[in-house]
Amino acid sequence: MRTGVVGHSSEWRKHGTVLIPCIAGIALVSVHGYSLGVMIAPLQAEFGWTRAQISMGHLIISSMSLFLAPLVGTVIDRLGPRPVAIFGVLAYCAALGALSTTGESIVSWWGRWVVLGLASSIILPTVWITAINGFFVEHRGKALAFALLGTGLGAAIVPPLATHLVELWGWRGAYAGMAALMGVVVTVFVLMFFYGATNRSVAAVDGQPGVDLAGFTKGEGFRSPAFRKLATAVFVFGMTSIAMTVNAVPILMSEGFGAATAAGIASLTGIGSVLGRLGGGFLLDYFEARKVATISVIAPVISVGLLLLFPGTPALASVAFFALGLSLGAEVDACAYLAARHFGMGSFSSLFGAINGLVVFGSGVAPVIANLVYDVTNSYNLILWATIPLCLFAATMFLSLGSYPKFDTGG
Repeated sequence: MRTGVVGHSSEWRKHGTVLIPCIAGIALVSVHGYSLGVMIAPLQAEFGWTRAQISMGHLIISSMSLFLAPLVGTVIDRLGPRPVAIFGVLAYCAALGALSTTGESIVSWWGRWVVLGLASSIILPTVWITAINGFFVEHRGKALAFALLGTGLGAAIVPPLATHLVELWGWRGAYAGMAALMGVVVTVFVLMFFYGATNRSVAAVDGQPGVDLAGFTKGEGFRSPAFRKLATAVFVFGMTSIAMTVNAVPILMSEGFGAATAAGIASLTGIGSVLGRLGGGFLLDYFEARKVATISVIAPVISVGLLLLFPGTPALASVAFFALGLSLGAEVDACAYLAARHFGMGSFSSLFGAINGLVVFGSGVAPVIANLVYDVTNSYNLILWATIPLCLFAATMFLSLGSYPKFDTGG
């Protein structure tokens, strides 16, 4: 077990600017996902591929992340987050731009997504969260909440930007344009403001020696009950919540809502997620994190109950998906917070990277499973019913985490 001390004083004054590249970086890694829907129609028109063939790229990335995220985490633990982030941003933008060179074969398209999967695994939230957790202790929850708003920023910016660029330059130009624009902006932010607690230049600036941050070694962490419980809880909850979120519109349409109404109700998930992320971040700094996580993962049970008991009711459906968004936002904050408190920072990137890989893998698999169930049963009700025991199981895992190890000096 590694020992060390992380300073508490003046966190925002000393390290607040590190949130700028963290927000931008977390938004960046969502570009391929949020832009894919815009690209499907022009790709179909040019190549005649099916939607399933085109969308396979996202599943490729999700599957690769399961294995690559822990490896990248190990590199972050050894080199620090700054060099990994710089290389990752450049590699990701180059791979994103390379999608514009896709040939007529679907294999050409999938091959470029394999390259993109390699690059995207480098700048998953692990690298950004590692830096934040290294600097923030007293205000860790709020700092994580602000940084993780990058996902919402990506959801707000990428689809309209991609649509505009497709109209101007076609889908090839859109991929190249997004890669160039995002590459310049995010790289500048990273070079100017991004660093980790173990970065030598930062230690010199603060007038302090390098720090050996407290925490489990990688082996201790993987063997700990806390790792197994947290990984299980996050994976199970992620699968159920993503299955509902991604399929929100078809779920609502299956209950009799029109497409426009369903889309409007589904958008409340995004609004709820932003509010849940901010609110959850503040709660984590004042209340026990495992209890915040437990309550957040129980919320979808209410959502499912409203959808099953009162199908086709606009007001209650709106409440259901808004509550789902609140739950998603708060749970993401709680996961990152709990990982830092239970694992420490000694091998945080390796341990959290493994959990993050599970989350990304689940996000790719869950929609596929949900739609397979629909194809067989002609209904999403089985998925909704399954959500109830699975969320309760995840809540039990969170609640059983227990107290924080003594190496964490967060108080």
